[in-house]
Amino acid sequence: MSESSRPSSQPVFWDERYAAHDHLFGTRPSAFVEREAARLERESAVVELGAGEARTLCHLAQSAGHRVTAVDFSAVALQGAAALAEAQGVDLETIEADVRTWSPSRQWDAVVVAFLQLLPDERSALYRCIRRILRPGGLVFGEWFRPAHLNGAYARVGPSRPDRMVPPRELRDAFADDEVLRCDAVEGRLDGSGRLHGKAALVHFVARRRSA
Repeated sequence: MSESSRPSSQPVFWDERYAAHDHLFGTRPSAFVEREAARLERESAVVELGAGEARTLCHLAQSAGHRVTAVDFSAVALQGAAALAEAQGVDLETIEADVRTWSPSRQWDAVVVAFLQLLPDERSALYRCIRRILRPGGLVFGEWFRPAHLNGAYARVGPSRPDRMVPPRELRDAFADDEVLRCDAVEGRLDGSGRLHGKAALVHFVARRRSA
């Protein structure tokens, strides 16, 4: 079995997990994205890749009127996203697509990626996709586990393998042509409910897209 064909890399795996839980990762937004989104003008167009139930996007729409788009390959997750958006009274566009192969013709003012677990070659394609779909001057907000999370007194959440975690240097290299505003190795505490809770070794990343 190739790594990319592992069950956890397939939509059915996540469909089953989302179906089995009421808000698998909770309803609170990413605290990191919530803080950093202050860089955006109101009513910006924001897309999240691997958005799940779109907890962060719903907050961005509700708090600053951002026009939000959730992309995920789990139909069940997107059903949950639509329900959460309706409950919070916000408009949310959903797109069922695999971000590893997705190639839209549109561009957005900001891209959010939070805890998306991809393999190294898949992440390279993801970074290229992010740069394509960001307008010049647009921002990318990224939050991942870094390999150090597998060692030390950290919560047993997230990937169980280092190849699905992101070292800061990888991000600096991938976005070397852009303005990297922050790329920090962080000892953080996940404050979401659901399956993302506890102390974690994270990388927080913000970059501004330069003109091509």
